[in-house]
Amino acid sequence: MLRRPTLSQRIVIAFVLMTLLVGGSFALGTVLSVNRAERSLLSAELGRDLERLLLMDSMDEWRRQPQPDQFFYVDGGPAEFAMPDDVAQLRPGFSELFRQNRPYHALVREVDGRRYALLQDQSDYERREHIIYLVVVVGFLFSLLLAVVLGWLLARRVMEPVARLARQVRHRDQLLSLAPPLAPDYAPDEVGELAAAFDETLNQQRQALHRERLFTSDVSHELRTPLMVL
Repeated sequence: MLRRPTLSQRIVIAFVLMTLLVGGSFALGTVLSVNRAERSLLSAELGRDLERLLLMDSMDEWRRQPQPDQFFYVDGGPAEFAMPDDVAQLRPGFSELFRQNRPYHALVREVDGRRYALLQDQSDYERREHIIYLVVVVGFLFSLLLAVVLGWLLARRVMEPVARLARQVRHRDQLLSLAPPLAPDYAPDEVGELAAAFDETLNQQRQALHRERLFTSDVSHELRTPLMVL
């Protein structure tokens, strides 16, 4: 038979599940936002650089203009700008590719039947992106740990009056008529309502015990006289 979790354990589990839902949604949203911002900003940056290169008049200007981490290719152009096979397979627009185990972002455009491509090395950006992802993962794991600690502290605080009430109810002196009621010791919340219900139940048990004692006393008195005669 499977052991059901206690109320304290269920409170901790509820905290962890809530953190998984909220923290997981936040982490996923952060990753998607970073990827979308990356694609938008880099596409705009490469677009401006490619437009600037296309407005130039001569190959000499092209040779001087690309950035050190950029590569400019022209389909059908000079040999030094010849488009490699991996770049020639890219569709027009923004895309990502790996060359010699290094990440690149590429922007391909077709102008007057000729294809142009501009590549930019993104190794430094990828390292910064990995740091962001690492921070998100560490923050998510820390939030789970914090949820466990807070859930345990809250469960301990919530269960303390319940455990105290259970000890008072189990005490045998509570069946005595002089025992004080339990409800005044607790706040008017769910635990207070439970204490009031216990007071009512204990009062009924006291009355039943009192009636049983009266019945036993009457029976003992009624039987004593015939027994003495006999």
